[in-house]
Amino acid sequence: MCAVGSAIIVGGCKPATHNLPAPREYRARNPLKNPLSRLVLDNLLEFEAWLKEAPAGKPRPHPSVINSLEKFTECGVLRYGAVRYRCPECGHNVFVAFSCKRRGLCPSCDAKRSAVVVAAALDRLLPPARYRQWVLVIPKRLRYFVNARPDLAGYLSKLLAHEINRYLKQKAAGAPAQLHFVQRFGGALNLHVHIHAVVSDGTFILETNALGLHRLLFRPVDGPDDKELDKIVQAIRRKLLRRLCRLGCLPPEAAEEMLNWENSGFSLHKEVVIYPRNRQGLERLLGYCSRPALSLKRLIYASKSKIVLYRSEQHDGRPEMMTMSPVEFLRRWGLLRPPPHKNLVHYYGALAPRSPLRAALTEQAGKEVERIKAAERTEKLKNKARSWAACLARVFEVFPLICPKCRIALKPVAVILNDKELVRLLTHFDLPTEFPVFRPAPAQYAAKRGPPEEDCQLNPLADQYDAIDPPAPED
Repeated sequence: MCAVGSAIIVGGCKPATHNLPAPREYRARNPLKNPLSRLVLDNLLEFEAWLKEAPAGKPRPHPSVINSLEKFTECGVLRYGAVRYRCPECGHNVFVAFSCKRRGLCPSCDAKRSAVVVAAALDRLLPPARYRQWVLVIPKRLRYFVNARPDLAGYLSKLLAHEINRYLKQKAAGAPAQLHFVQRFGGALNLHVHIHAVVSDGTFILETNALGLHRLLFRPVDGPDDKELDKIVQAIRRKLLRRLCRLGCLPPEAAEEMLNWENSGFSLHKEVVIYPRNRQGLERLLGYCSRPALSLKRLIYASKSKIVLYRSEQHDGRPEMMTMSPVEFLRRWGLLRPPPHKNLVHYYGALAPRSPLRAALTEQAGKEVERIKAAERTEKLKNKARSWAACLARVFEVFPLICPKCRIALKPVAVILNDKELVRLLTHFDLPTEFPVFRPAPAQYAAKRGPPEEDCQLNPLADQYDAIDPPAPED
């Protein structure tokens, strides 16, 4: 069963008997008016036809992305099923549509997933301490192989965790708390696999007092200087190139040449630091590391002229506006979909599943949550961090399942999947009942329906990959 997504609030309330000010009401998104949904509905069939005969010069997504995009168009549409909530006092109704849960493609579901990860990290994993963000970027020449072999992204995260762990253990006994995020996208909607890590700027250790009681201690460690950072980068560089040679991705001569480059192309950033009591800053950092690949605020779709404008991240103090066709946009967007059955969030050090420190960190993080709850009354609405409504309360400070007049919790009364009953209820409450409609592909694709090639996830010719510079003549 799909998860619950957007909500539609309808009337039926009788006047409240008290004079309390009405709380803010949650306004559900309308997926059929969303520019991204409109873009997919208008151009998906054309993109499917293009995918079957796409030229070999550009990498293209796997054909299964078509099914994922179709499911994306159903996300938040009431006609595909809904849960009805009702206020037990006044009869106020809320209809909650199902979500598609497509990882890496749906900005709404990815935003919810990000809120769940951030809430779990703050409420149950990360106690008050100093945290540092580490960002590992690899050369363009190697990004093709890291994407073509999904296990290499996890291996790269493991290499970074091992080197950070070794550096911090040289400075202080114990183990650091490490939370790693594999990001597959850049700010220009490009395929760019790199690692963001939120790591405690020091180590945790359990100390036993004279009574035999354990106490969690944090030993801060200063960040590495340039020489120490270069040692970490060189160690990651050697191990990754050795692994690529062992897998047959790179010939030994090419790996030796890359080891002799003056500028290795590997980059490790470590300047962002969050101090112990800045929980809001830590929440923003975790949200940035786990954010969706696509931002709707940057997207403009002109359906009549069939042009897509997307604002990239700022360069030299100003953003760049990219212009592309809808098919090119869908190609870029589809490549960002993560491989199946591969985690994008990894836990190391004191947060590792079998670490003896994990239980102590969880207990300490829980105490911090209780301290914050005692100081802020609104925290009582966020105690169920994995629910859809609590994620909205955390992000928008609006709890959608509270009656705006009676100010009590709404109760679910039905899960409605029967289409006839859905149409009757939605019509009664004057809610949209239409299905999303795809625009047909142009006539030029009608006679060409050959099956897609099997090796179409990425072009096997790495030198033609978007993010790889042309080889030098002597290569």
